[in-house]
Amino acid sequence: MASIPDDIRRFIQTSIPSVPYLEAALLFHRSPSETLGPDEVARALYLPKARAAALVQDLADAGIVAPAGAADGEMYRFAPRDAELARAMQGVAEAYSRALVQVASLIHDSTGKNAHRFAAAFKLRKDR
Repeated sequence: MASIPDDIRRFIQTSIPSVPYLEAALLFHRSPSETLGPDEVARALYLPKARAAALVQDLADAGIVAPAGAADGEMYRFAPRDAELARAMQGVAEAYSRALVQVASLIHDSTGKNAHRFAAAFKLRKDR
């Protein structure tokens, strides 16, 4: 089983909220000179356009992609906001290509733990 470097593991756990988010980010990462919009992301990932548009916006908000300057404003390109994020995305891409199941498990485990913490915050506690 391939090992995921600790820094990449932490990045996945703290910065990748879902597998579709990761798949969308990697779609842009694999073709850094191409521009993609929600339509292309939706087709590539078999998602509804509205979900793809939300993912693209989330990637833009995270600094992974940037508007490509198209007149319609819906086209984006891979443009990490800094070198550290570019390195992290490269590391995630490499880890995902070698250890898809491990990476997906990290994402699901992190998501599950966050949901559990959120739910726990609303549990009624019995006064002592």
